[in-house]
Amino acid sequence: MGNTAIDLSQKVIVITGANAQLASDVVIALYQEDARLVLSSRNLEKLNAWIAKCGLESDRVLTVKTDVTNIDDVKDLMKKCMDRFGRLDVLITFAGVQVRKPAIDMSVEEWQYVLDVNLTGTFFAAQSAAEYMHKQGKGKIILVSSLTAEIGLPNMAAYVASRGGIKQLAKGLAVEWAGEGITVNCIGPGRFHTRMTDDIFLNEQTRKSFLACIPMGRPGVPSDLVGISLFLCSDSSDYFTGQSFYPDGGWLASGGSAIS
Repeated sequence: MGNTAIDLSQKVIVITGANAQLASDVVIALYQEDARLVLSSRNLEKLNAWIAKCGLESDRVLTVKTDVTNIDDVKDLMKKCMDRFGRLDVLITFAGVQVRKPAIDMSVEEWQYVLDVNLTGTFFAAQSAAEYMHKQGKGKIILVSSLTAEIGLPNMAAYVASRGGIKQLAKGLAVEWAGEGITVNCIGPGRFHTRMTDDIFLNEQTRKSFLACIPMGRPGVPSDLVGISLFLCSDSSDYFTGQSFYPDGGWLASGGSAIS
């Protein structure tokens, strides 16, 4: 019989974009499960302040300043993980950005920025982590995509393209690395209220229109990502790979239609 327990004690987990609001409850839950955490962000001062505020002890937490668009930074992140903890069990890629504007007005620089952070940064983080996981003979990679990997939304062309790319990237890597004992899966949050989405939540008409498409009638909150994250980090998910999981309150199941 396979292992059905969620036991993360001693597991070493690297998280990119650990400053993201979406990552907050996941980080705390993993810490409470006795995992060893390597948290990275471009803004290390802000990350360290948040960790201190939450009371996360430094003996189990390492912070590293990382720009995921810089491959040397990414490689350094994984090396520092190995130097500190001696192994790398799980990678979770929360690093992401968004430029919200009409596609007709998007510049080359804006398009490239979103793709560089969201898609290219995700790929090289996975590649760098997999170098160590291959040697261990086991590892788990969890790529954070979005519900927009499945549906189109206006004024988000680069973001939607990058998140759809992440979904397909997970499938390709899952098939390629399955024989190495590495699983690759996606978590695609639906409409969550974070700093990144403050602008649309402040627009009453827009807020009402997307809430009407969510059968549960509410947006997601960071704690809604905890359960699936713990499962995918654990040995209980060993036979899952190349899959995308959508915490979305039923939006995708509804077909995107307003619920009357």
